[in-house]
Amino acid sequence: MEQNTKQKVKLIMVEEKPYIVNLEQPQVGDEVIVTVGGQYPSLVKLENQTVYDLIINKRHTLTQAFRIFMKPESIQFTSEQIEKVLENEGLMDCVLEDGVYKYSL
Repeated sequence: MEQNTKQKVKLIMVEEKPYIVNLEQPQVGDEVIVTVGGQYPSLVKLENQTVYDLIINKRHTLTQAFRIFMKPESIQFTSEQIEKVLENEGLMDCVLEDGVYKYSL
């Protein structure tokens, strides 16, 4: 992400751990969170073209893949902040300022 560029991101909980994903199209090699109808989030590595095609070039319209932007060990949100973000469907704006990611609803 470039300095001072605003980007939409989304907070998704997987096994009670917060992940921040971006809304860009995933690529082969990316780690993604796959949901079915917005539920049942699972971590998947798009390790090759076959896996990519099964998840991204799908026939199942309810399946969505979100590219992982930040893993739980890098997220410094309190449980109250996480609840507030999830009330907003998990959507946030993210800006990189002076090497620090800043988030707003």
